[in-house]
Amino acid sequence: MKDFRKTRTNFLRAIFFLAFWLSPFSSVNGAVANGFIAEVGAEVGTNIFAQTSEVTIESEVTIEIEKRTSAGNPDDSSSTPYQDSEDYEDMEDPFAGDTEELPIMADPFEGYNRWMFGVNETIYDNLLEPVAEGYRDTVHENLRVAVKNFFSNAMAPIKLVSSLIQLDFEKSGRVLARALINTTLGLGGLANVAGEEYGIEDVDEDFDQAMGHHGVPTGPYVVLPIFGPSTVRNIFATTVDSFMHPTVLFAPNTVSFGLMVEENINDASFLVEDKKQLEESALDEYESTRDFFHQYRYGLVKK
Repeated sequence: MKDFRKTRTNFLRAIFFLAFWLSPFSSVNGAVANGFIAEVGAEVGTNIFAQTSEVTIESEVTIEIEKRTSAGNPDDSSSTPYQDSEDYEDMEDPFAGDTEELPIMADPFEGYNRWMFGVNETIYDNLLEPVAEGYRDTVHENLRVAVKNFFSNAMAPIKLVSSLIQLDFEKSGRVLARALINTTLGLGGLANVAGEEYGIEDVDEDFDQAMGHHGVPTGPYVVLPIFGPSTVRNIFATTVDSFMHPTVLFAPNTVSFGLMVEENINDASFLVEDKKQLEESALDEYESTRDFFHQYRYGLVKK
């Protein structure tokens, strides 16, 4: 069951990247988790709007585990599939917990939503996926991880404000500590020194989660052009988060646009295969995406 939840989480992040492409707010949410006007998004990427907060490379770890598991000797029935549980046991599962309390996601615009979902899928298949695959095959994984760390560190203002609104001072302290350590010792955030050397876990917070924490309803489900899965609350929250985005605050328009495109392509490069798995396994990809998005965002608010 735990492996299924991890796989489902990765599928969600992959589909969320639909919303990341060329969005002026895409980095705000993740993963979302790096994701929607939520990263898309998003623990979903990215970070568009399901994230985001941020998108991780957890999917590549899952794929690697599957490869190692299938590498056993098929002739030896006593062989045990390889899995280093100590390395991956601390991965968070945003779907963990009692799903019976999950409220119903209203979808009064399903006819339009399905049509726009198809449009977004066409954009992804013909534009984002080829670019992401080429980027993945060209840029070394270590460099891509460093880029991911850099943008995650840059989201500190959004994470901090959201944590303070929820009066969660423990998370606020972690955000400040990670930003200070990673910016200084981590070469501007390229290395996750705070997490790897000091054990300070990352914080995945945004204004949508803060509003949900204080009881603001999500509103109906909406699929936006380019941005992808969202809700009324999520649209408003992402707009607010965008004003705290570092590329909007400190970079000229052309530079800001270029940075966000780079971030989204970098995030998508980790999740291309997961997106393909979702397309192949889902009986109704639209419903799967909607349900994953709803559960993912709800899990973030309850976490």
